[in-house]
Amino acid sequence: MDIRYYGWSGLTVRHANTLVGFDLFGAAVKWRTLDTAQTTILCLTHGHPEHCGSLRSLLLADDGRSRLPTTYLVSSASVADYVARGGALPSDNVYGVGANETVSISGTRVSAFAWKHMPLLPSGIQPKVEYIAHVLSHPIELMRIGLSSLSLPMNAPMLGFHITFADGCTVLNYAEGLHRLTERREVEQVAQYLPADTLLFAVEPEDVDVIPHWVEILHPSTVYLYEAHRPWRELFRLPYVDLSDYSQRLSNRFKQTQFRALLLPGN
Repeated sequence: MDIRYYGWSGLTVRHANTLVGFDLFGAAVKWRTLDTAQTTILCLTHGHPEHCGSLRSLLLADDGRSRLPTTYLVSSASVADYVARGGALPSDNVYGVGANETVSISGTRVSAFAWKHMPLLPSGIQPKVEYIAHVLSHPIELMRIGLSSLSLPMNAPMLGFHITFADGCTVLNYAEGLHRLTERREVEQVAQYLPADTLLFAVEPEDVDVIPHWVEILHPSTVYLYEAHRPWRELFRLPYVDLSDYSQRLSNRFKQTQFRALLLPGN
């Protein structure tokens, strides 16, 4: 299995002749940078701009036309309709799914589950005020982000994805759903019904203390960590996680689990 990072929340998992892409967004995502595979499955977790804001441009690119017949899109109905509108993909290749639904594509099963988005503001009044002050100090960038969201399905359901490849290898992408406000019962249900060898999820600095609880419940063999909003945190001068140090701390605690930090596009 080959896992590559494209920045933000963008990841690809290549296994045998299948490539699964999650939330591919931004300048690093081009057909020439994506592995060629017999089957490409593109999964979008929700409708925020840094998740689904540029996938449509990828599908409409001239150099990808030959790959579209074997490229599939899986997301909530509103996100799938937005990205694939106007025939950007063959209609038979577009799957609008809800939580607890599963689709099978060329021998690979994709199961969706629901999660709640990580909080945008830190805990405590003073940290909240400082956070908002940092963001408001860059009004032009803030307005640009807001404008980019106007046409997107921002209220679409938030979905995680469990992938079962033809040989039984499993991957769970929890995206931005593991944080300090995540409900234990939710994670326990995912662990019970969608166990996986490999776990992918985003980490924010406010949630580092609770992450070990979720890792213990999900009990994967390998964990890949990334920071979903690092470019925005750097732009607004907000704190961020030292993922290299944090993954080492987790490795010291969970001796039987491998932790790997995804830091830069191309990792």
